[in-house]
Amino acid sequence: MAGKKNENVLTSEFLAELYNCAITNNQICSVVSRYMEDVFLPDPQYQLLNATLKSYYNEYKTAPQYGIISQRLSSSRAVSELLEEIRDVATSVNPEGIRDQFEEYLKLVQFKKIFKEVSKKFEDGERIAAMMSFTREALKLQQFTLKPEEFIDIAQTYEERLRENKVRNENPVSKMVNSFYIDGLDEMNQGRNLRTQLSLFLAMSGVGKSHIARWIGYNAAYISGLDVLHIQLEGAASETTDAYSAMLSGTTTYEYESGKVNNHTLEHLKSQLDTYKGTLKVKAYPKFGKEVSTTDIRTDCDKYREKFGKYPDVVIVDSLDLLTDASGKNWDSKSLRHKRIATAQDLKDLAGETDSWLVVTYQATIENPEWVNDEKNVLTAFNTSECKGLQRPCTHLISLNQSKREYRESTMRLYADKFRFCKKGEPFRIALDYEHEVFYDRVRTLNLPQEGS
Repeated sequence: MAGKKNENVLTSEFLAELYNCAITNNQICSVVSRYMEDVFLPDPQYQLLNATLKSYYNEYKTAPQYGIISQRLSSSRAVSELLEEIRDVATSVNPEGIRDQFEEYLKLVQFKKIFKEVSKKFEDGERIAAMMSFTREALKLQQFTLKPEEFIDIAQTYEERLRENKVRNENPVSKMVNSFYIDGLDEMNQGRNLRTQLSLFLAMSGVGKSHIARWIGYNAAYISGLDVLHIQLEGAASETTDAYSAMLSGTTTYEYESGKVNNHTLEHLKSQLDTYKGTLKVKAYPKFGKEVSTTDIRTDCDKYREKFGKYPDVVIVDSLDLLTDASGKNWDSKSLRHKRIATAQDLKDLAGETDSWLVVTYQATIENPEWVNDEKNVLTAFNTSECKGLQRPCTHLISLNQSKREYRESTMRLYADKFRFCKKGEPFRIALDYEHEVFYDRVRTLNLPQEGS
């Protein structure tokens, strides 16, 4: 575009926000790759960053994330420092707002160019041509937008979307998230991607909702190599961290809590640490204090991204009944059900915004305790009064059911009250080993007597 070299240079503050979004957001990355020019940038470091970002996007059609862009620019100390500065100073701005500001900037630059070209024609005596040119270019400028197409033409965009899907499938930037780490549930899921989904586990007190939350968290991090953020809303932080630590060493929680892990076990664990590709972080809220809201959960995810360069692959919240929604309403006891639904909807939206799998637990209450001892009964959202309708925002609602007999046997029945993309099945029984923090004991489960045998 016309003008002196530095006439249209963007400010460093805006560029930090813009490139922070471009590195982590596909749509903003697409816009920057297409429209950013070297003359808009203040120095060679930004120009190299822009060229690398554009090259990656043109190849993979997706935003690179900080880990990949940092690796590609690791040979340039100056650009690596620029990346660190962007990550440090950028805030959690709305990507749409950044996109709109960039659009206004591009329009201003283009308007200056049009004005200069039209003025030259006018001065050269080409008045009619100047007016026609100005009218034509002004109309194009008015219609120019960086916003994505509101109405998608299926036939016209078929090939483009197919190509993007193929590239995304062949060159996945994000690790696959597709397992519950329980065979019966994985058979129902059939390998479907769990990112952007909300899975809720419903159980009565003492049955094991925290156990299943930790089971998923541990296996996602240390078996699948995913990055997990576990947010604990009840109990002491040490209860969660000690239980996870016992799972790592294969000991009982008591042995870890009391420092009775033998040297052989400890040395074996140390030898394994370098093989773990995933990470597991725990954030615990104090038991007393203000009620935690979904806004706090969103803030935790944003802080995680600021520190580690990406959102977690899996976010676990234990448990939803201790959480409130982001509206700021003072819900009364009569509105408890609506509060739960609003909170779950917030979490489902968060899963989509962060491209994470949200796993949450919920403590159910049954007025007649003996009801659970009849093993023909299973918990659903409908027979738990305070959470009727809770299944609507959820992709999966799975209940944990345990009678007194099953408690003595260390077994339980899982029932998928809702499992999107799959028909409801029958409850199925699994074996547990809570002493060693094992929610799903596969060997014992396979040896359980079949129903009706």
